[in-house]
Amino acid sequence: MLDATPRSLTAVADALMEREEALVAAQVKAVREFAGYDRIPLPSLRSSARRNVLRVVSVLRGSPDLPAEAEETERQSGGQRALQGIPADVVVGAYRAVMGLLREEFLTTATELAIPAVDVLHATRLLWDLTDRYSTEVVAERQQIDIEFARRDEQERLAFLQRLLTGTLLPAEVLVGGVAYGLVPDAEYWVSRGRHPEEHRHALSRRLEYSGATSNFRPLIGWIDGDVVAVTAKRPTVESDGAVLAVSGPVPPAGFPQAFGEATRLLNVAARFQRQGLVDNNTLSIRIAVVEEGELSEALLARYATPVLATGATAGIVLSTVRTFLACRRHIAETAAALSVHVNTVRYRLARYAELTGADLDDTETLIEVWWALESWALREQTPGA
Repeated sequence: MLDATPRSLTAVADALMEREEALVAAQVKAVREFAGYDRIPLPSLRSSARRNVLRVVSVLRGSPDLPAEAEETERQSGGQRALQGIPADVVVGAYRAVMGLLREEFLTTATELAIPAVDVLHATRLLWDLTDRYSTEVVAERQQIDIEFARRDEQERLAFLQRLLTGTLLPAEVLVGGVAYGLVPDAEYWVSRGRHPEEHRHALSRRLEYSGATSNFRPLIGWIDGDVVAVTAKRPTVESDGAVLAVSGPVPPAGFPQAFGEATRLLNVAARFQRQGLVDNNTLSIRIAVVEEGELSEALLARYATPVLATGATAGIVLSTVRTFLACRRHIAETAAALSVHVNTVRYRLARYAELTGADLDDTETLIEVWWALESWALREQTPGA
């Protein structure tokens, strides 16, 4: 507040108001020199310029607040300029330029009216404070608009990716969205779906962003039902941090829904077997059938596992030993080392298994069936009731 000499500065304020139209025109001319302001409609520029005059006059009259007829704030004006595509530094530069013009007009008018120097100095400081304060408001609103734009763009990107992978986009939408996000109809891409420990929630998406990008395509990455999903231009990689990533492809955009279904299928199989890292059809191979061929698995379980399970508490030890024996390429010494038991213990358990099931592990066909049955049994142990 300017309690010392309000009357002298009020006279300056009145004089400035009398020249309002000229001051508005001078501001419009000044901002037109800044890049992008030539696109702003004249009424919008005049409204902002008039508001600047009213704000300066209000300060000189002892109040920093605008009159009721100028409710729109500079914060909102900064948001408008963001929507109109003008960079924040240009907006601030233009605002400071017009406020500098109004300060010069104040000084000229104060000199003409012989206002005391102490009042002129005090009012000049207030006008500088006014400029700084509302410059901050302009930048703050611009930053908020930029954040909202980025958030909206990310939401639109995620929605497009989800619909693209689930096959719910119309062909025209695929074409338009593809242009927007860099998808080339005739090019081929990799489709991935991954899962990760909670503590590494964003590590997998960052890895996909890094390993699947090219100079011409930024990966489309999002979330579906808690899993990371992605479309990448290169076959991605994954760190050994507990994550599992199922990949299918490469396929053109028209094949994304089918590839995503395949990646989902592979991920579910990999999760059942507690696999980690990158998986595809080749790495999972016959394990896919173990999970999906339920009737066959039941039959093999009944033949090669149920007789052992009927013996009681030690059944799991015997079955685990046979499973480890097969994983160690039927080397008894390696199996004993893997289980930390004596080789004779391994021999006894293998003999016990053969006695209970009648399985000949030297027969290739039987060997395949036993492996299948024991993998099915292991899945049951990991997920009871499955």
